[in-house]
Amino acid sequence: MRARIMDALFERMKTDTKLFFLTADVGINLVERFAKAYPDRFLNVGIAEQNLIGVSAGLFNAGFRPVAYTISNFLVHRCFEQLRDDIVAHGYPITLLGSTAGFDNVALGYTHHVVDDWGAIAGLPGFDVYCPSSVDFAAGTIDRILAAERPAYVRIPKGSPSNPAGDLPVVYLPARKPRTLLATYGSITANCLEVAASQDDVSVLVFNQLRPIDWTSIEQAVQDHTDIIVAEDHFPEQGLYGTLCRMLIENGTPNRVRSLAPRDFTLTIGTSNRFFEKQFGLDPAAIAAALPRVALLGTSS
Repeated sequence: MRARIMDALFERMKTDTKLFFLTADVGINLVERFAKAYPDRFLNVGIAEQNLIGVSAGLFNAGFRPVAYTISNFLVHRCFEQLRDDIVAHGYPITLLGSTAGFDNVALGYTHHVVDDWGAIAGLPGFDVYCPSSVDFAAGTIDRILAAERPAYVRIPKGSPSNPAGDLPVVYLPARKPRTLLATYGSITANCLEVAASQDDVSVLVFNQLRPIDWTSIEQAVQDHTDIIVAEDHFPEQGLYGTLCRMLIENGTPNRVRSLAPRDFTLTIGTSNRFFEKQFGLDPAAIAAALPRVALLGTSS
């Protein structure tokens, strides 16, 4: 998905001379073409993520539309003061591209586990948040962000999943006999789709955009189901679970809602995403086991 986003940005830079691409010394064999094709609109600030944001704000003041790229955990947590003071306080439409999400950097330990990133961003006024769940949505993300002219953070999972197809911010995939709704995004989408494929009463609601969420885009899915399970590779209270719980309360819906998600950091060193998905109940088997019993048996009331 990262390649699709970078391809789209590269093409837009051919015609939009205000676009300026910055990196914090990441993206080897990916960003070199930007430096070669657009040497006056490319900058590697080095391993200095706070400067990445400060320089981006300065470039906006100079008339450019900056796009800043680095590893997600450094982009958000190391730069939080700069995000708040240099971007949000002024409403600058700067785009942040964060590579890796959840447990994508599995072998590098908890300092590189990205399970509390977009929840922090969501606490800042005016920031839009995206997490492409398929290459279709990833390909159009840059155009969508530039058209919105707002600060934006893109949480880019690894991989190139083709499902769900389409470029909608929210994709509803209803079951034949809806009862339980799996709400998810990013890397965990594939696991939820695998579970739903074997259950005739399990639907999936996939979020490619996590903030803002338009209630009308999820209202039908919510009304079709009695139970909602939110599966995500992010702390739940600050993630999609917390967001949906607030929306459900505000709209007076009676759904039962449950969270499947990591709830703390782990010092365990794994060898793959699936290792941690299993540990935190996010692999297909654990998601299936979490379904209400009537759904697990493939019947509906």
